[in-house]
Amino acid sequence: MKVGFIGAGNMAEAMIGSLIEAKQLLPHELSVSDISPERRAVIKQRFRVNVYSKNQVIPGVADVLFIAVKPQQLADVLGEIASGVGRQHLLISIVAGKKLEFIQSMLPQARVVRVMPNLPCTVSEGMSVFCMAPEASVADKQMASRLLSYFGEVLELPEEHFDAVTALSGSGPAFFSYFLNQMVTAAVGEGLSRENALLLAGQTMLGTAKLLIGKKIDPVDLIKAVASARGTTAAGLEVLGRSDLPGIISQTIKAAAKRSAELSV
Repeated sequence: MKVGFIGAGNMAEAMIGSLIEAKQLLPHELSVSDISPERRAVIKQRFRVNVYSKNQVIPGVADVLFIAVKPQQLADVLGEIASGVGRQHLLISIVAGKKLEFIQSMLPQARVVRVMPNLPCTVSEGMSVFCMAPEASVADKQMASRLLSYFGEVLELPEEHFDAVTALSGSGPAFFSYFLNQMVTAAVGEGLSRENALLLAGQTMLGTAKLLIGKKIDPVDLIKAVASARGTTAAGLEVLGRSDLPGIISQTIKAAAKRSAELSV
């Protein structure tokens, strides 16, 4: 198997690194194109993979094509590679907001998988949600799932859910970071240094996520387990309960999902 990346931004760089580190591909089995000489130099020096300045080269040297460009660049990029893409190619798009129908309209021969990854993919702890075009096969699904699994967890959902996915797991790292930063700022107000507060809050967030996922605990049950009667957690939860935090979070997700729908084509 030979894999190509069109676009060599941070997400693509992280994915290339994960594939090589997992020993799924050797450097010579990976090809990367990017219009930026600086990005090509970074990728070449770090991974020793094949790099090209022209996108249209990639379909000729790879069976699986990752499209990792900015949304506003996608139409031009697909136009560049269209003549070289056929039914032998599995195309995996991680371009935000661009639907299967749009990609298929420009590459009718390709078997297309659309993916919504998130930033933690850059540390192999990502959440990638994918959907497939009708032409994609069971084997394509297995291939996409396997490749994406090297960047974190993988879930298949219908494309109709992608606006909600974008709001939750795509935008979620920023929302979690916003809440964490507020906790850190409050802890600094209680006398902690920001450095120590960041460590305490960050590790607590990481450990809580691992606990919830690893032991398959519902968040409601974890809250009950931590909050003893008349204890410190209960005192804090009482404040949260009097606030409109649930409404604010609901509005936040709705706003992000609405914007995702507006940007999708």
